Amino acid sequence: MAGTFFIMIACFTWALDTLIRYPLLGAGYSTLQIVLIEHLTLVLFVSPMLWRYRHVYRHMSISGFFSLFFIGGIGSAVGTLAFTEAFHYLNPTVVILLQKLQPIVAILLAYWLLKERIEGRFLQWAAIILLGSFVMMWPDLRTLGNAQWHYSSDTISLFKGYGYTLIAVIAWGTATVCGKYLSHQNIPANAIMSGRFVAGLLVLLPMALVQSDGLSLMTPVDLSLVVVMALLSGFIGMWFYYQGLKTIPAQLATLAELSFPVFAAVINWVFLDMGLTGYQIIGGLMLILGNIGLRMKQMRMNELSPVLQ
Repeated sequence: MAGTFFIMIACFTWALDTLIRYPLLGAGYSTLQIVLIEHLTLVLFVSPMLWRYRHVYRHMSISGFFSLFFIGGIGSAVGTLAFTEAFHYLNPTVVILLQKLQPIVAILLAYWLLKERIEGRFLQWAAIILLGSFVMMWPDLRTLGNAQWHYSSDTISLFKGYGYTLIAVIAWGTATVCGKYLSHQNIPANAIMSGRFVAGLLVLLPMALVQSDGLSLMTPVDLSLVVVMALLSGFIGMWFYYQGLKTIPAQLATLAELSFPVFAAVINWVFLDMGLTGYQIIGGLMLILGNIGLRMKQMRMNELSPVLQ
């Protein structure tokens, strides 16, 4: 049970992250600049871990290095930038709705690459969790029919909007599977987390050099907020995430990640005085209880497997 709760704790830190990230974006700083400073902070912070696990990286296989690079460079850096960029072309509700495809990507890849079985009881609980996610979104989905889906009707803008969204979906779904693959290779969770930050920084630095015009000088207060955000959602959040991922299958982990909007809604209620709707409460309960039920089912199967053998 702890693995699922650890990933939910990670989602809670990611939700707290929004209290800092969105005001910084509203202050005029670019997504690239914020994500770059986050990764610089994290690499400096985990540098002792990088030295400690140097022998792990030295003996890592080519497929292991590829997985680590994908987690950090594509999942962490490119995925985040693509998801943010999609909001410039599509209605936010459309972007978030398409993001719900992420568990499907992760589950299918886990079945194909990690040989994680997809059972009927799993599909039942997964359907409840996904339905809960859609229930939380229902008020927005209901108004979407009369809203503007795209900010520009030209074909190139449409391709960009949907393309950026799908890049993020595939990047994040694949990153979950790659993380589980490294766990199967007995790579320590802290080594995965530290390598993720380095890989992300290696991808972000060339982007920053190419788009240096979009970088601006940060005030000391804003810079300190980015550092706090990096340590909260980056270090603490990812520590819990990889501790949880090493104990549960990738298909359970990707469904547990859907608890993020539940915590985001609660944080908005507590800190921003935004009341919870009935749909958010019902959908949130479905998400949380569905994940608990799915994890309990997995635990019962693990208990029965030695007996059956």
